[in-house]
Amino acid sequence: MKDILGKKHLDELLGHQTTLLKEIRTLDSEMQTLVYENYNKFISATDTIRRMKDDFKHMEEQMEVVMGNMDSISTFSTDISVNLNDSRQKITKLSSVHSLLTKLQTLFELPDLLRKAIQMEAYPQAVKYYSQAAAILSQYEHVNSFDGIREDCEQTVKLLVQALKENLAKPDVTVPQVVEITDMLIELNQPVEDIIKLYLETAHTVLQADIDAVASPPDDQDILEFIDTTGYSFLGSISLSISTFTTAFCDNSNVILPQTQLETILSDFCYEHFSEYFKHMQSRFTTEARAPDNAMLVRGLDRFYRRLQPVHTLLPSASLDRIAGEIVTNTIRQRIDYFTETLHLHYTETLTDVKQALMVSKPAQFEGQNTLQDIMSTLKASLVGKLKLVLVNVKEFISADITFANKPYFRGPFCVHDIKQGLVMRYLEFILQSVGGLEESVPPALLLVTARFCLDLHTNTISYLATLTEEMFPPDASAVPEQLSPTVAELTTLAHDTVSKVLTLYVNIKGLAISQMIHTSVKTRDWLSAVEPRNVRAAMKRVVEEVTDLDVQIGNLFEEGAVRGANSDSSRRALSHTGSRINSSKYKYTPSDTESSLLNKLFNDQVEIFGNIQFTKLSILTGIIKIGLKAFLESVRLRTFGKYGLQQVQVDVCYLREYLWRFVEEERLLNFLLEEVITSTVDRCIDPVLMEPSVIMLLCEPS
Repeated sequence: MKDILGKKHLDELLGHQTTLLKEIRTLDSEMQTLVYENYNKFISATDTIRRMKDDFKHMEEQMEVVMGNMDSISTFSTDISVNLNDSRQKITKLSSVHSLLTKLQTLFELPDLLRKAIQMEAYPQAVKYYSQAAAILSQYEHVNSFDGIREDCEQTVKLLVQALKENLAKPDVTVPQVVEITDMLIELNQPVEDIIKLYLETAHTVLQADIDAVASPPDDQDILEFIDTTGYSFLGSISLSISTFTTAFCDNSNVILPQTQLETILSDFCYEHFSEYFKHMQSRFTTEARAPDNAMLVRGLDRFYRRLQPVHTLLPSASLDRIAGEIVTNTIRQRIDYFTETLHLHYTETLTDVKQALMVSKPAQFEGQNTLQDIMSTLKASLVGKLKLVLVNVKEFISADITFANKPYFRGPFCVHDIKQGLVMRYLEFILQSVGGLEESVPPALLLVTARFCLDLHTNTISYLATLTEEMFPPDASAVPEQLSPTVAELTTLAHDTVSKVLTLYVNIKGLAISQMIHTSVKTRDWLSAVEPRNVRAAMKRVVEEVTDLDVQIGNLFEEGAVRGANSDSSRRALSHTGSRINSSKYKYTPSDTESSLLNKLFNDQVEIFGNIQFTKLSILTGIIKIGLKAFLESVRLRTFGKYGLQQVQVDVCYLREYLWRFVEEERLLNFLLEEVITSTVDRCIDPVLMEPSVIMLLCEPS
């Protein structure tokens, strides 16, 4: 206050005074309002306290009156107890006697009560009557009258037990009824083992009827109807049996057998019936595995596996899920075997069509195809397309909506073992082994076509199909990690070996045909009395024509190949004009030619007639020509020639050199073989006079 008076001006002090007056008036107003609001409460509280004081005064007076009444009652009660003590004891004694007489009366009437209850099928009431009296009858069985009642009751109880067992043996008995009957039989001192045996016999009758239906279904039922009706009836019955047994025995506190023993009894019972059921289901699925409708089989297996899951949940100890999985797996493998047989049959039929296509009359799928390349392309498209179609079909087994497809123990082995190895790789191996097993009796053109197909397998088709299979059937962690045979590398190697084997067979067949042609032409001619040559023999022209035709056929399927050394026209003509490496002064054979002949033979010994065939046109033709010229050489060595016979061979050799040089990988090899023919002819000639090269060339020119 002193600070305010000392620091503020008069106007400020007047303003501050005005503010304080306003605040004082506000507080006074609020105080008055508070008093007004609580005034009624204060008045009401005062009145309440006043009434409470008045009420307590009345309550004290009433309590005193009650206390007096209680004392009077106590006095009267004591007097009554003293006066009625003797009478009460008599009444208690008489009441006990009455109760005993009532019980005795009940005991004497018990046999009749039991019979009436049985007649009325009031079995729980009958069991209750007997249970209440059984202890008394057993206790006083030494009394004659009680012993007679006991015997009558036991005879009646036998009828009761028989009636209960008959009800338990009814096929349509419900779970609550089984539980009730079981409890009553246990209460009647029947062995639990006998009760269980009786129930299982009843369940067996129902299940056996269902199993018989599974074993002999209607002929017009497809697999889905079979599972939905006949098969599902058994599953429903055995599910009911399991749940009933569990409720009536396993979960029943009145059953004193160990839980493990009860579970073993139930498992053995179910396993016995499921074994029969699974056997018939496997038989049906085995039949369906060879049916044409793959989608129906997939849905049938899925429905079968799906329907077993609730039963597996009820009884996990029976391993029904595992057994069902084995049935599914076995059926799918049988289906894959069926597809494998289908692929093998398709391969055989396609190969037969190829044989016909190489003849005059062609199958429909080969119409309009005139080259071996077209036929080979159709063969490849047919075989690979059929395999892809099979893969599309078997992919249905791992669709997202298929229950067992998501099981790791199924998906891994299925994708890797069954599909990639068991189906695709084995099928490719079968094709390669089949082609490799072709014999000389097949058309040579078929050998060329199949060899080219196997070469495509070796080049890219095997790896393509393996990659396609892995994309369609991706393996997972459950797949077996070890390498399975055959691998892609092994099949690729087998394909290479098969091409080599088939081409070698082809070369041998064609080489033998040309060899036979040349050998016959040499064998059937009289070379000693031959006239002076005027042209090339027809056999040599046929050889060139045959090789030319082979060049066209092989060129349709295989690449040209590389030439070793210069196959030039100038070198060819130089050799042709020389005629031979034999010293030909005045075109007479002299002993000095022996050294040249020996050198020729040394080189010829190094020439491998039946060598490895490369996968090119020139290599194949070279192999054929080598075999033919070797046959020419050996045929010449078996004959004796005159002067003109030698000159005719010269003309033939020059003609062969003139036209065959373009069909070999190495012209030097051709020249050496032909020179060897001339040399051997000279050795076998009695008058070795060679023809002038210019005359030879003139005779070899086309007319």
